[in-house]
Amino acid sequence: MPLTRRRQTLAAFLAAVVAVVGLAGTSQSADADSDHPIVQRALRDLDTHQGECWPWVRRVVLDATGREMGFDYRQGFFDAGAVEVDPREAAPGDIIQVALDTWTAPDADYPGLHTAIVLRNNGDGTFDAIDSNQLWDGVVRLRPAYDPFAQAAANGLQVHIYRFESAEGTPSNAPESGSLAKPLAPGTIVRVNTPGDCLRLRTAPGGEIVQCLAHGTKVSIIEGPVTHLGIAWYRVETPVGDGWMAASYLVAETEPGAAPSAQGPTRPLRQYRAVVPLAAAD
Repeated sequence: MPLTRRRQTLAAFLAAVVAVVGLAGTSQSADADSDHPIVQRALRDLDTHQGECWPWVRRVVLDATGREMGFDYRQGFFDAGAVEVDPREAAPGDIIQVALDTWTAPDADYPGLHTAIVLRNNGDGTFDAIDSNQLWDGVVRLRPAYDPFAQAAANGLQVHIYRFESAEGTPSNAPESGSLAKPLAPGTIVRVNTPGDCLRLRTAPGGEIVQCLAHGTKVSIIEGPVTHLGIAWYRVETPVGDGWMAASYLVAETEPGAAPSAQGPTRPLRQYRAVVPLAAAD
């Protein structure tokens, strides 16, 4: 019997529901594990200029685990004690390597060669990731729904995912003692902890940048934390208005109830920021 327009609409709706339910059933990870040392170290470089993807990932792994990767795009992982994992089991902190299996030497140079760090396994062959140089400008950015398999197929390459099963060290740029380790109540006073740099105030977690507040600026917690792509965010009251800031760069200052005050001026936004020896803002 031919389908009427109403039956066609109902059939399409039911098919969509079945697809969503099936996808949910295959998901391997609900939220990014923001406590993973490699993830935490990588997120410190967000929005900063760090150069090409491979050297940046090597630095991140060294800082986070104390392990120095070799220079080969495959053997280099094993040299540092990594193991290969099934993509379906990939988890936050694992490394995605897109390369040609027959040419992984340090002089490898061809379209599609890329390295990224997993923030979340979406369970459908895509990953929320963080990488450097995805736009060929050397800047570290978040990469939602990254499909390395499509990238590999388009260039005749292969995908491997590697895991460093235990972290032997801690990020060299870890925040000073007192950084936020547990949820804070509204009204708690905190200060920006970005020595030599500023911390971005955003319209939403991971949203548009409104302003960049100087190291030492005091702000007041309004709500949070909210996790977005592996980063914990707080909505805060600042001298320039309300907005969202990354929790990793906020340090508890006083008991709830005190009014926020600024220590140091805000700084103009810059597309590229110099790499500083301590924490770079969110």
